[in-house]
Amino acid sequence: MNAKHSILILKSIVLLISIGFATRSARSDFIYTSGHGDIGLAYDAGSLFLHYHLGPTAIVNGAPVGNAPDGAEFVPNEVLAFVPNPSTPRPAGAAWNFLGNAANDPIWLLPATEDANRPFLGIASEELVPADWSNVFFELTSFSGPGNFSLFSTDSFGAPTVHIATSDGIATVSDRFQSIVGGHAHANFAFTEAGLYELTIKAYGTHVTDGFKEDTGVFRFGVTAVPEPSSILLVLGSLLVIGYRYLTRAAVSVPYRFLLMNRSEN
Repeated sequence: MNAKHSILILKSIVLLISIGFATRSARSDFIYTSGHGDIGLAYDAGSLFLHYHLGPTAIVNGAPVGNAPDGAEFVPNEVLAFVPNPSTPRPAGAAWNFLGNAANDPIWLLPATEDANRPFLGIASEELVPADWSNVFFELTSFSGPGNFSLFSTDSFGAPTVHIATSDGIATVSDRFQSIVGGHAHANFAFTEAGLYELTIKAYGTHVTDGFKEDTGVFRFGVTAVPEPSSILLVLGSLLVIGYRYLTRAAVSVPYRFLLMNRSEN
């Protein structure tokens, strides 16, 4: 094989790796299946940071996160919160129409009360100093999924208070959750169909000296489902091996760093 062919193969491998990175951005590396975690918010060097904060006993990829007592923080789109069976029937009555399906149709929940068999997901701004902020909100700005999503709380009589609902579209102000600054709360995350959901959430507030601040993240949920590996990623390894064999025959050296894939922070 001549040097021209070797360069062509090398360029093809670079292209495949680029496609692999692009495809990889549509999946999640960490599957969160149970234990306590939060959609969290921190402030550092003049910027808000929206993230997942999972406790040390939260189960991710089949094992506890560890690092007690703090747990670990994750970029939002690297985590998929798994919502398992069983579902629960939608209650009857107009008060529940915000869910977007009919009475007795199935609803899959991450409930506001702890269930050992599913994520116990909260919304928190505990890392913010209360005296520094006048308000903090978590607002849904876009949404994709096979069904509807809702975030709601219930009172002592079981009546719902709706924070976010996609069944009537997405609107500023009406589709947001107000956090007690420095606080922590749990609500019900509800889904009407099995499948994969992506929620784009914008967190924002007004700092008493630094003014208005915001950050946005994509949070993924798998309702009885997890993403399947892309076919391009499945064949990528084989193509790299083939390319490597051709390149070594041509005595072309490929640095190891060329094949290293670092975790995306986007």
